[in-house]
Amino acid sequence: MTDAQETPATPETPPPDETAHAEPPEPAPGNDEATLPDWVRSELSRARDEAARRRIELRELKDQLAGMADPDEAKAAIQLAHDRLAETEQQLTRERLGRKYHLPEALVARIQGEDEEAMEQDAKALAELAPAAGRPPRPDRLQGGGDPAPLSPADRFAQIIQTRLR
Repeated sequence: MTDAQETPATPETPPPDETAHAEPPEPAPGNDEATLPDWVRSELSRARDEAARRRIELRELKDQLAGMADPDEAKAAIQLAHDRLAETEQQLTRERLGRKYHLPEALVARIQGEDEEAMEQDAKALAELAPAAGRPPRPDRLQGGGDPAPLSPADRFAQIIQTRLR
């Protein structure tokens, strides 16, 4: 065996753990940004801007994480939001069924049921009990409010003259 086989080869580059924590090398004295081409300088400045934005974003996210509540409070807030959503969806279903079956506002709030089908059954039952909201009742002709009596030709002529003179 030769000496080359017996002696372990020393790596020319440090292990990855050492490079991760090492400072970036200082630029050589002859490497100046002014000597670089324009496209390289623009790419370099764009990369620096992006890195600065990422550092700011990281700092903001760390601040948000520090201000976050504990998981139990977050779960309680999520549960509260889910409850409010379910209540809103139920109210929306009531309103939709009330319009569908032409129910008065007082009866819309009384629609009950665990799911949409049960609520629709209840709305149908309420619609059968409620008076039809079709046409309003006709006025009694004996109480007035009917069509006025037709004007005689002399009255029509007098009305035309009066409107022209005004």
